[in-house]
Amino acid sequence: MYDKMRMVILMDELRGSFEAIAENENISDALKENLKELITVFHRTFNEVDLTNFNERIKRLKIKKGSKYITKDACEYNPKENVLYLNETKLQEVDAKHELMFAILTIITAKDNFYGFDTNGKLKALNIGVTEMITNFLVGNDGENYE
Repeated sequence: MYDKMRMVILMDELRGSFEAIAENENISDALKENLKELITVFHRTFNEVDLTNFNERIKRLKIKKGSKYITKDACEYNPKENVLYLNETKLQEVDAKHELMFAILTIITAKDNFYGFDTNGKLKALNIGVTEMITNFLVGNDGENYE
């Protein structure tokens, strides 16, 4: 009985994320489907994480093309502007699913000018490392080239 009730609650939470994604007209249909798939993977594994912040931010998220000279990674999220910059050239060279999951994790934990637990810039490397490990745990990293 408890398991069925918990599944209903989980599906309601996930439905809220799906509705928030669908509400954003700045996101292409293809990207919306990818976001839904990846937030499902995240939520299936970390179902105790509150997605309210993600849902509010994703409704207003703007997607912008990032210059290959300024946007070093395939995807870079700016929490202050609520903009996801995409470096299309770099995105073709890496595991896009991995990069998008990393971006989702930054959106989930975004607050003001930062994401995760790095509030003053002193833990930036550690914050990135932990986010990368969680991303690898959730979707792997097939895009790594160890040649």
